[in-house]
Amino acid sequence: MSVNGGHRSKFGSLIGVLYVGHTCCKCLIYSTRNAEVLTCHESSLECLSPQSGWVEVDPLAVWETARMCLETAVQNLIILDINPHDIVAVGVCNQRETTVLWDRTTGVPLCNAIGWCDTRTSSVVGSILQRVRGKKNYLKSVCGLTVSNCFSAVKLRWMMENIAGVQQAVDDGRAAFGTLDSWIIWMLTGGVEAGIHVTDVTNASRTMLMNLQRCVWDERLCRFFRIPSKILPEIRSSSEVYGYINDGPLSGIPIASCLGDQQAALLGQMCISAGQANCTIDEGMFVLFNTAQEIIDSGHGLLSTVAFQLGPRGAVYYALEGAIAHAGSSIGWLRQTLALESPSSDPMNNSASGLFPDGTANTQLVASFCSPKILTSSSGSRGGVIFVPAFSGYYSPYWRYKARGMMFGITLQTTPQQILHAAHEAICHQVREVLDSLAKDCPTWPRLTKLTIGGDLSEQRFLVQMLSDLNGVQVERPQTTTPACLGAMLAAGLATEILSIDQFRQNCVPPVDVFSTAYNSSQRDMKFRRWKMAVDRCLNFDSVSENDPVKLIGDGRDPDAFVRCSIPGSVFIVSSFVLIVVAQLMKQNGFA
Repeated sequence: MSVNGGHRSKFGSLIGVLYVGHTCCKCLIYSTRNAEVLTCHESSLECLSPQSGWVEVDPLAVWETARMCLETAVQNLIILDINPHDIVAVGVCNQRETTVLWDRTTGVPLCNAIGWCDTRTSSVVGSILQRVRGKKNYLKSVCGLTVSNCFSAVKLRWMMENIAGVQQAVDDGRAAFGTLDSWIIWMLTGGVEAGIHVTDVTNASRTMLMNLQRCVWDERLCRFFRIPSKILPEIRSSSEVYGYINDGPLSGIPIASCLGDQQAALLGQMCISAGQANCTIDEGMFVLFNTAQEIIDSGHGLLSTVAFQLGPRGAVYYALEGAIAHAGSSIGWLRQTLALESPSSDPMNNSASGLFPDGTANTQLVASFCSPKILTSSSGSRGGVIFVPAFSGYYSPYWRYKARGMMFGITLQTTPQQILHAAHEAICHQVREVLDSLAKDCPTWPRLTKLTIGGDLSEQRFLVQMLSDLNGVQVERPQTTTPACLGAMLAAGLATEILSIDQFRQNCVPPVDVFSTAYNSSQRDMKFRRWKMAVDRCLNFDSVSENDPVKLIGDGRDPDAFVRCSIPGSVFIVSSFVLIVVAQLMKQNGFA
C-alpha cells in the first residue's frame, strides 16, 4: 500500500521509528530497501528523583521531546534533499513498564510517570506478599510475572493510594492508564479531541493485568489489584495500523507498529524462531529466549512474556525473560559517585567517548561508561574483587526486592580498574544465572550455544569477549546500535505490506561480529562459584533484624567457653582416651 503515492526517491519507501524512554527520545528514519538509517535525532529527558529510590519523568516533557525529535528528523530529510512524503508509516518503540496516568478529558497527566526501576512501590509489594503469604509467584500462572516493583500494576496501585486526586479521577472515569507507548500514540493521534487509547501485546504483558494465554485484560487480576478495567487501553497486535498522526509534518501518516524495546530487539535481530535468544545490555540488561507459541512457566526465576504478534490474525509468540536491573547503570554509578575515572594520561579517556564532557553522566551513551583499554591494560586488573550491583533489589532469578548491592575482596591495594573489571564481570555472571535457569526450565530443548547481543554496552569488545568467556557460548553482535528500532521498522513494514520477513532477512539484516570463548569450563566455574557466594550474602542482607542480639566472642560468664566449644567433642573424647592408655602403658614399662 502506498500512502502518499507518486514516485519515490532512490531510497524507496521510508519508515520512521520513534523510540521513547524515560531518559531519552529519538527518531530514526529508515530506507526500507536496505534498512539504512537516513537520519536520526535524539534528545535527552530530565529524569527526576525527588526521593531516594524514586525515578520519574514528566509525561508532558516526554511528549514535547518526542514531537520535537519527530519534526527535527523530518527537517533533516529536507536538508538531505529527501522528500518527507516518502515516509509511508511510523512505528513506536518504548521502554517498558514506565507508568503514565492522565485525565482523558483535559489531556493533563495526573502525576509524573513512574519509571520502570523505581523502588517506591516496595510497600505495595510487601502488602501484596503478605496477602498471598509470601508467594511471589502467586499470579504467575495467569500473567507470567512475579510480584515485583518493576511492573506497572503495582505502580498504578501506588498512585491510587498515595497521590491526591488520582482515586477520584479513576472513580469518575476520567483517568486513562498506559505505558509510554499508549501515552505517545494517544497524543500523536489527537489527544483530547481524537486520541486513540491503545497498547500492544508486548507492553500489556508487562503490566501484571493481562491474561498471558488469551492476551486480554483479566478481570481477576484487575480485581486483585483493585484497578478498574475501564481505565486500561485496548490491546492490539504489534504490527497493524492503530491510527493516523493528527498534526505536524507527518499528518495523515499511519502509526503501524508498537513494541516494547526488548521484544523489538528480539525481532530486529531476527530471533524469530524457537530456541533463539538475544541479550540487550543498556542501563539494565534483559535476556529473551524465544519459545514460539508455547508458554513455559518457569520454576527457576524467569518471566513468561509475549515476544510479538505480527498482525491481528498473526500467531502470538512467547518468550522466557531474565530481567537484570543494573548493568550499564552500575558502571555509571562507579564512575560518577565513586569517581572511578580513568587516568588523565589515558588517550581513551577523552571527550571522544561522548560521555562526560561537563563532568556529568550521559545516560544515552552508556556504552562508553568504561574504557576497554583501562580494563585490559594491567595484569593485575582482576584482583579478586567481586561486585554485586543489587541497588534496587535483585531481579532474575531470585526476585528479592530487599536485596542490596555489596562489594567483596577489597584491600588497600585494590585499584579503580579492578573494581570496574568486577562490575563488568558482574554483568556476565548475571547472564550466566539466567542461562542456567533457561537450561533448567527447558531440559528437553537443545542447549543454547549462541547468544545474539545488542544495546549500548555491546559496543565494548572487551565486555562482549568477557561475556563469551564467562558463559561458554558464542556471542554474535550485529553491526547496529539500535536493534529495537530496527524491529519496530520491520513490524511497521509488515503492517503496511512494504516489507516481508524474507525481504528483510535478505536486504536488511546487518553483518555480525562473532566472539568465541577462550576459557575452559573449570575457569568459568571457579569464578562463578565465588560470584554465587557473594550473591548469597546480598540476598540475605535483610535477614538480620534490628532486635537480634549481637553476640561477641568471650561475652558471658566463662571467658574460656568459646575455646572449649571450638574443639569437636569427638576429638576431645578420643584424644583423652588415648592419653589414658599411653599413660598406663608407660607406667607398666617402668617409665613412671
